[in-house]
Amino acid sequence: MQPDVQAIPHTLSRRKRNIGAVAIWVGVLIVLALGPFVLSQSSQFLALTMVVYALFAISTNFLVGFSGVLSFGQAVFFGWGAYAAALLWTHGFPFWIGFIVAPVMAAVVAGLVAILSLRTSTLYFALLTLGFSQLAYEICNALYHFTGGETGIPGINIPNAISGTVTNFEFVLIVAAVVTVLLYWVRRSSFGLALQAIKENRTRAEAVGIHVYWHHVLAFVIAGFVAGMAGVLYVVFQQQVTPGILDWTTSGEPVLMAVLGGMGLYLGPAIGSFIYLFLEQVIGTFTTQWPLLVGAVTLLLVLVYPKGFGGGVIDFIQWIRRRSQSRREIPDGKGRTA
Repeated sequence: MQPDVQAIPHTLSRRKRNIGAVAIWVGVLIVLALGPFVLSQSSQFLALTMVVYALFAISTNFLVGFSGVLSFGQAVFFGWGAYAAALLWTHGFPFWIGFIVAPVMAAVVAGLVAILSLRTSTLYFALLTLGFSQLAYEICNALYHFTGGETGIPGINIPNAISGTVTNFEFVLIVAAVVTVLLYWVRRSSFGLALQAIKENRTRAEAVGIHVYWHHVLAFVIAGFVAGMAGVLYVVFQQQVTPGILDWTTSGEPVLMAVLGGMGLYLGPAIGSFIYLFLEQVIGTFTTQWPLLVGAVTLLLVLVYPKGFGGGVIDFIQWIRRRSQSRREIPDGKGRTA
């Protein structure tokens, strides 16, 4: 069979775009890795917060933007991972036991929530996941002798090997990058393609034999594991945990980050987390009404440009390429293209 000659340029162009995107994000990762050497302590803290919430937002977007499952309960898994790690470490368990077990426990909880919630309709499902988030928050506050209540669990000890300024920063950054790559591999796998097919046309996916319910349950488990790992990393650099990370507002933050950065892009939520936390840090120094500005920006994006900031950057780059290509194709006075 003859290859489609016309499709070859498009394939090459797509490969170039993919290579360019990888190069950009590798560059961003290298710049972040230099953080401990060039940033102040407060700026390092902000950078690590951005990295952790970027992983949290990417896990949420795996459900909301990619699988088509609108969940407002991701804070349960983020907080469960954080509290599980904190409790294991404060009760004498080795660091790596807590580091591995905590996200697995978050994944198990995610599976239970999915099994109980996914049989409901879209609206009731979203409300039910929101209810689970608030229930977890209230339980955490009520179990004062176990979780510390409103005080939380302060002064969590981590190994000396990753307690230093540089090693702590690089450890969180490397783990977040590895988990992000692994989740991208899941998204590009046959399972990920099945999830995409379900989102685009649920009826047709069921007709070709895809079990929608159990695919969504497994997607919940994977997203719960990644969110739980983000919670573990949160404790690693914060070295404390409070019940605020279980509040229903925390579940809404990664959704806002995904909208700001662009749900259609895998790393769009990471861009959104940088923007969201930057606005919180900068505008928050002048006024306590910074959420109003974030809400206004989000509303404007949804109404005017739903692709988000990440999509806008890509469209701008493509527009520049089209203009430069059209200029090269303009014939000169001798009938030749420039």
